[in-house]
Amino acid sequence: MKKSILILGFLLLQSALFSQSFDSDNVEKLEVVKEYRNELLKAKLELSDKELETFLPIYNEHQLALRTAKRSFRRKWYTKDVDNLNTEEAKEYFNDALALQQKEHDLLNEFGPKVAEVIGWSKTVKVKKVEREIKPLLLEKANALKIEKKRKSPRKSPAKAKSNTRKP
Repeated sequence: MKKSILILGFLLLQSALFSQSFDSDNVEKLEVVKEYRNELLKAKLELSDKELETFLPIYNEHQLALRTAKRSFRRKWYTKDVDNLNTEEAKEYFNDALALQQKEHDLLNEFGPKVAEVIGWSKTVKVKKVEREIKPLLLEKANALKIEKKRKSPRKSPAKAKSNTRKP
């Protein structure tokens, strides 16, 4: 269960950083964060350049599959208040949550042997630990670079919103 929560947290971070619409300045900043992530993975897992080059496509594919599964679950249940589900909805939610956990388990079973062929089992078992270690570093880096989501629709600026409520 802890692994699932940690994986979810890491995927949320990645989805927040890499799946939004960004301007060109943010694209460059994201590349910096991505390179930083790769450097951290290389250092923490003690990978050679060749191992890293082979590891990253497998790792990225795994992360994308996990993120896709989690997004579909969240998309379905985001608007629902879990505290106010009726019996039928609660049962469906429970079954969907179990299906998501099974998907995560299946992906991990698929991911492990592929990665172990490249970097060995001793490093493969460290991947989740390393993800937990680098997550705060990646967040710190992204915050330092001030990566922001490009707004799709114009919103009122705070000054305009306050001007209607201020007294002269």
